[in-house]
Amino acid sequence: MEGATLVMAPPESHRDPEALICLIDDYRVTTLHFVPSMLAIWLDVLATFPSDYRRCATLKQVFCSGEALSCQLAHRYEQLIEAPLHNLYGPTEAAVDVTWQPASGEALEKVKGAGVPIGKPVWNTQLHILDAWLRPVPLGAPGELWLSGVQLAQGYYRRPDLTASRFVANPYGNGERMYRTGDIARWLAEGSVEYLGRSDDQLKIRGQRIELGEIEQALLSLPGIAQAAVEAREWPSHTGSGDNRQLVAWLIAVESSEGRAPLDLHAVQLALAARLPAYMVPVRYEQVSQFPLSANGKLDRKALPLPQSGWQRGEMPRTESEQRVAKLFSDLLACEVVYADDDFFALGGHSLLAMHLAVALRRSFGQAVAIGQVMAARTVSQLAALMDGNLQLSAEESRGGGEVLPLRAGQGAALFCFHPASGFAWQYSGLLRYLNGSYPVIGLQSPRPDGVIASAADIDAACDRHLATLRRHQPQGPYYLLGYSLGGTLAHGVAAKLVAMGERVAFLGLLDTWPPEGQDWTGPGEEQAKEEVAREQADFMADSLQESDPYLLAEKQAMFNTIVANYQDAVRLLSQARSAVYPAIATLFMATRTLPEGMDPHNVWAPFVAGLDIYAQDCEHADILSPSTLVKLGPLLNQLLQAARD
Repeated sequence: MEGATLVMAPPESHRDPEALICLIDDYRVTTLHFVPSMLAIWLDVLATFPSDYRRCATLKQVFCSGEALSCQLAHRYEQLIEAPLHNLYGPTEAAVDVTWQPASGEALEKVKGAGVPIGKPVWNTQLHILDAWLRPVPLGAPGELWLSGVQLAQGYYRRPDLTASRFVANPYGNGERMYRTGDIARWLAEGSVEYLGRSDDQLKIRGQRIELGEIEQALLSLPGIAQAAVEAREWPSHTGSGDNRQLVAWLIAVESSEGRAPLDLHAVQLALAARLPAYMVPVRYEQVSQFPLSANGKLDRKALPLPQSGWQRGEMPRTESEQRVAKLFSDLLACEVVYADDDFFALGGHSLLAMHLAVALRRSFGQAVAIGQVMAARTVSQLAALMDGNLQLSAEESRGGGEVLPLRAGQGAALFCFHPASGFAWQYSGLLRYLNGSYPVIGLQSPRPDGVIASAADIDAACDRHLATLRRHQPQGPYYLLGYSLGGTLAHGVAAKLVAMGERVAFLGLLDTWPPEGQDWTGPGEEQAKEEVAREQADFMADSLQESDPYLLAEKQAMFNTIVANYQDAVRLLSQARSAVYPAIATLFMATRTLPEGMDPHNVWAPFVAGLDIYAQDCEHADILSPSTLVKLGPLLNQLLQAARD
């Protein structure tokens, strides 16, 4: 920059937002350079000025560097300041900014991630993103960022050891050097670079590699969060030994005209669990009004306050049995901390992991444990009480095979999940970790020999029976219905009957469900049914861990026989079914990998619904409720259900 007057702020005023605003107005400053942490505080103060105050009108350009710049902060800047914002990057060793990226206007709207990219190199500077062997990484892959160009420093004063480790020969240059920044980045498709975090921010906790920057970016992508910082802190453990580090997140809420609203920290944790592996989800959260800053205005991580120990989702396990069960939860689900009232399925468990847990409980306590018992006694305290003989379950609960399977207790209108042709609703258990709110989630099942599939004369009679069960649990609407495969056919039929009765159906979700009319129902024999079961339940029915456990093996065989028989009767019902007309919009989650060639979902469903919202899922029919598919489907379904409830 040249041709402008340099305004030197008085000592310490660079950290005083009000003093900076006065300096800008008094000296008609046109250019500012901020660290993002200080920019956020400056904007907070600026937002308190009267609405008719023309905020720092002389500014023509504002630069940010020194820390990652979030899109949330950049958008907030745009709401208050007209001057364009630019994101710069560069270490002192490269004197000093080596990349630039517009951070406002059209350029900001094109950014898809939570952070503004650091952009493209300035003139006479080269960027290299390399792996551990100094090989260029592919487009989109993370690697370490190296710099080269004539502006590199000669080295560190009287530190030849440090100079040798950071300034090395450029394998792609002609006798040139390059500088190792220690930053992790990746190339974007348009040729710019996205900053991902520091290489020294990579931790290894209990064998798992963790990128703190990746967690912070995921937090910034959640609504209502303006700034986020994540660190690993030592925390007292009830076991008193081992690696006691836990991930802690500090959050600053988005500023509004009414100030910063309190964040629902538990909801933040649930939303983050839908985006990251369990071992990367912080276990403690602290909402703060601002971050502590160092003398140069950067985030002072060491000064972040330790969260209050009183913030917990529940009580820690107290009895020996609770601690043993909690340890099994932790091992199976890779959870840092498990509380006494934590639900196995809300933490990420599913039907396959329930079988693992049943085996682990049997081995730990020396007692026969059925999978149905895990489904019924779902929390640490309940399972511990069951193991200690202090909780009694009915025979139906122990089998997990009743017509009603309570997946989650709660208040308000329930989400009713209709069984597929297997007759079991256990597949829906994997949804629980993604569904926010306190409403109940209820599975409708078809046990043999008297279940709906086996005893109903036709689909219409099956819908009548499920309707009666549903109305016993919830006499009035609004109703929220979800069905997979045959379950979708049943949910659709029940929804049509409810509307005809004058009730309100607020949501009808169909998981890869198609009207039975026009499909080939020549009817598979036992062998074909077994093939269908094996395809849809491969992991569930063939997990090798249980094969050495006679009790679980016998239970699996009984379940297998039930599923085969239910499939045969389901074909009988579907082959003569006629779909009702549901005079409202249904939501179809469509498995694209098994979609018949040439099938048009809108045309197929047009005679039977007033409208159809379609959400394509990159999976097969049998995998639409699998853990891998639920990573994307779960948050989507949660969003749609929340919108339907508002």
